[in-house]
Amino acid sequence: MSNTGASTHEIGEEHEQVSAQETSGEHEMGIPQNLSEQHNEVMKLTATEVHAEKIFHLLETSSVSKIILTGEAGTGKTWMARRICKLFQEKRRICKLAVENNHDEPLWISLEQKHDESSLYDTIARQFSLPTSTDAREDTGKNEKKEGSVKSVKEEMEEKLKAAQQKMEEKLKAAQEFILIVLDGQVGTMTENDQKEEMVNKILGLEVCGQNHKDKFKILITRRDNNGGWSEGMKKVVVEPLSGNEALKLLNKEIVVDEVLQLQGFKELSEAIQKKSKVLPANILMLAGTLNYIAKDNSGNLDLALEAAVNDLRQLLRYTYDKEPGNCMIDCFWHSWHFLGKHGGVHYNELITNWIMERDLNPTDPIEMAYEEGHHVLMKLIDYHLLKMQEDNVVVLEGATLDMNEYCRRGYTETADPGLASVLKDYDWKVLEGITPADGMMKTLCSDKKEEMISSLLIDGSRLSREVHETFFGAKPNLSMLAIFYPRLKSFEELSISKMEKLLVLLLRGSYLLEDIKHISKLKALTVLEISGSTYLKEIPDEFFNQVSGLRSLNLSAVGIESLPSSFPELTELRRLILRQCSSLRELPKLVNFSKLEVIDLSESINLEKIQEKSFKSFEKLQLINFSGTKIEKLPIVKSLQNLKILLLRGCRQLVGMRSLKQVSSLKILDLSGAVKIREIMYDSFEGADDLRELDLSETQIQFLPSDICNLQKLRLKGCSSLIDLPELKGHSNLEELDLSGCKSLVKLPDLTALQNLKILVLNNCSKLESLPDLKSLSKLETLDICGTKLWSKDVEDSLTRMTRLQILK
Repeated sequence: MSNTGASTHEIGEEHEQVSAQETSGEHEMGIPQNLSEQHNEVMKLTATEVHAEKIFHLLETSSVSKIILTGEAGTGKTWMARRICKLFQEKRRICKLAVENNHDEPLWISLEQKHDESSLYDTIARQFSLPTSTDAREDTGKNEKKEGSVKSVKEEMEEKLKAAQQKMEEKLKAAQEFILIVLDGQVGTMTENDQKEEMVNKILGLEVCGQNHKDKFKILITRRDNNGGWSEGMKKVVVEPLSGNEALKLLNKEIVVDEVLQLQGFKELSEAIQKKSKVLPANILMLAGTLNYIAKDNSGNLDLALEAAVNDLRQLLRYTYDKEPGNCMIDCFWHSWHFLGKHGGVHYNELITNWIMERDLNPTDPIEMAYEEGHHVLMKLIDYHLLKMQEDNVVVLEGATLDMNEYCRRGYTETADPGLASVLKDYDWKVLEGITPADGMMKTLCSDKKEEMISSLLIDGSRLSREVHETFFGAKPNLSMLAIFYPRLKSFEELSISKMEKLLVLLLRGSYLLEDIKHISKLKALTVLEISGSTYLKEIPDEFFNQVSGLRSLNLSAVGIESLPSSFPELTELRRLILRQCSSLRELPKLVNFSKLEVIDLSESINLEKIQEKSFKSFEKLQLINFSGTKIEKLPIVKSLQNLKILLLRGCRQLVGMRSLKQVSSLKILDLSGAVKIREIMYDSFEGADDLRELDLSETQIQFLPSDICNLQKLRLKGCSSLIDLPELKGHSNLEELDLSGCKSLVKLPDLTALQNLKILVLNNCSKLESLPDLKSLSKLETLDICGTKLWSKDVEDSLTRMTRLQILK
């Protein structure tokens, strides 16, 4: 995998070399004579080969000890740092200054990862060929057996620091010129950045080194924030966006499908880019990657994609990646977007493991096959510049993706399950550290003789059936995460793991034979519990949740229980409650103490009739409610829930009314489709819900739509046979889809000229509609469906002749 990381970096290097060669005349070589003399001077450069050389030469001057590269996300700061490192290495090879032990090799420390002192030490230790924390844990376990005693954590850390400092001392003594230390990706506050820098100084002993080996080390930092003071020997460089010409040269280099380059739309796109004065390199890379993806995978219409790109990169990204779940690569990207946004960079094995656990990969595949598929997906996401690989095989988001939640619905609709990124964020974020595929499983990396140090394990039920459970799990007392897929168990007791005091995460997914789970309650440290597909599990012991009251995520999907135990209200730490497809469950008990709840999903629990909690007003952190496909008659009061983004009541055929959504200011999606007993939406129901983007009232019996709704992107009123009037739509300039199919009582459409972004207009079976309003201004319209109507005429045909890409269904 490390080779892959290298090849990914080379792609960036190649494109900048081309840019440098072709633009070398545009930038003056060398350093201004007074550059090293003006202490507080700030340079402004773009990410090109020429400018990387300029900074490299600046580092070589004796008066400079630290350079900080700043700039917004996506300007190419990390690429610049890599190129400077490469120049550093090339010079030493040319001058034959490098020694056998590579004492002059730069130290690269990625700070986009979530670091504590131990993990930061590990990053440095790997580059020094010193034992990491994983090695130390194994040695500790071994010594514990031999000596019966264990060193304290503090003593262990002191020994590690001493070893690292000694290694740094050796490097500095042997270095012919200076050691370059790169701190890449400072993305936190200045206080957080300073703390991380202090940790690096401490681990390497730089304060002492600075006294003994002055001028023997220099520091290069990349970060977005230009704040912070100055110190002796410091220089700041602002990395700015590319010019239009530079950006176009980069785009032409990165497009790998000749078909794209030949299209008229690409020529128009090139002209648009060339006219721009500032273009982020990351945006160009993502633009090229997206066009390559569409062309290679036949995932869309290239002409439409190029047209979207000419208008705005955001439109292209929405067109390509903002799709309903079902595309494995896109699903994995969006999970990565949420996961890495919370955790920073993680090892690629950790990311793929999360994809497996969060159901992004084929859930029926054996783990070994799922991992291979995940690896293939990862390579595509890197090739298409959605993710990038850094040193130590750490995966991070490309800078241009960071704000995709602002314009892509999947930036706010993702509800990963079990949601490890959110529920373990401030608990134990290193639960998957060191995990790797081995023996048809995913497990913590360690030797066969040190099985007791395994902390995480994913295994197929078929693979587990070949093991003696007591022996297999007895050798792994330190498990903190265990996931078994399709286990062939009738009772949890068969696993012989009830003594695992450190177990935080337990998944028994697809446990189709399971009947008894009472012994799970002995696992008192549990934070995440999933038992799914257990239709034979009819009852949970009353006292069950008393013992595991620290649960943050509970998933009991497709189990056979009729009710929840009396101890259920004890789960006051719960963030995620998933009870999907529990077809025998009839009511949900009181939730009054669940103040930390973020997600509640009871969808397709087809016999659920009652929710005892009348008001959800105390659930201030609630973001998603999904009661779709249940028999509830009333929705609990939800007004004033400031964080609620998604409310799904699809197919709730017994629901008789809709609660007011006043001041539910973050609500983006409301789906009431199939709630056939709803006859009215109060005129002020959406007052204050200014963020609403998607409204689906299909198959309801409403006659009118409140006029104060605005800013929608999707409005679906399919099968609203009682709807007789549609309000003016002037406040919906962002509307992209309007579905009125089957609105058999609708006689007239309002003026649609304000809908400049409308792409889909569906009017089939609107049998009483007599005429179409003027559609000529709807330049982005792609689909017009008027099947089953009398709307088509020669006049309509003539008015639409210039809309060459419009598909008309009649």
